Amino acid sequence: PGVCHSDLHQVHNDWGIAAYPLVPGHEIIGIVEKVGSEVKELKVGMRVGVGPQTGSCESCHQCDRGEQQMCAKKVKSYNTKTGDKDQPYTYGGFSKRMRTSAKWAFPIPEGIPPNVAGPLLCAGITTWTPFVYNKVKKGDKVGILGFGGLGHMAVQFAAKMGCETYVITRSPDKKKEAEKFGAKGFIISTDAKAMAAHGRSFDFLLSTISGGGVKWESFFALLKPDSTLCTVGLPPEMTFRPNLLVCNRLSLTGCYLASHSEVVNMLNFCAKHKVFPQTEELEMNAENANKALDRIEKNAVRYRMVLINKQ
Repeated sequence: PGVCHSDLHQVHNDWGIAAYPLVPGHEIIGIVEKVGSEVKELKVGMRVGVGPQTGSCESCHQCDRGEQQMCAKKVKSYNTKTGDKDQPYTYGGFSKRMRTSAKWAFPIPEGIPPNVAGPLLCAGITTWTPFVYNKVKKGDKVGILGFGGLGHMAVQFAAKMGCETYVITRSPDKKKEAEKFGAKGFIISTDAKAMAAHGRSFDFLLSTISGGGVKWESFFALLKPDSTLCTVGLPPEMTFRPNLLVCNRLSLTGCYLASHSEVVNMLNFCAKHKVFPQTEELEMNAENANKALDRIEKNAVRYRMVLINKQ
């Protein structure tokens, strides 16, 4: 499985929703060992991926309109109550095996190598959906705020969609890698002159920032009137003066996971255009799982950590 920063948040109970014993992991690649008698779409031996969501009620308004990720009763790959006294909560991809709804086990297209497939189920869908939902189109000037595990995926999607893609970050040492992934431009967010040179010119900004102390007004100043800043990062707070938001009729929005159909679309796009994460790999065992979480906590990974099960 891939190892995500949200796994670390859950292990530490940073969001106050963790339940123990907790088995994290929601970027899961595996081989189907068994299927139920009613399962038609999966066969034993198929390579599949499982992301953060493994089910929904299939009967509410959100499910009926095809937005299963908004279902109030959605099942997550770990930390969802099961009603089973022997396993009271779902366990994630750090386990040797897991059981999931067949609908949410996605066949991995042949063009996607198994060692990079896992992060697509979280980092991939998290950064794919904002472009779809906000109707970003070819030729749009797009800025990616932050260039890490999410940001390096977002840059690839925007570039392959034909957007004029910029990385906006505090880290000047990432310029060459940003260009390698398809960025046309690179802006240091703390350089007031460089930021001012791009004022009121962007059609869309996607924020992957999860840290605090951000001067959001400086990013609003980059947007054309009637354009959008979408955040998929989860900073501890967002505080700003709303003047630019109001006067330029800007939209501030968020995006969460993806519907079932968009996961399929994202995987097919990645296979066709070779949009893959840059990964660091460790053999899957308890010691390395903790080592991976520690490296993520120290912000020492470029850009996604993957545990490889060699059994």
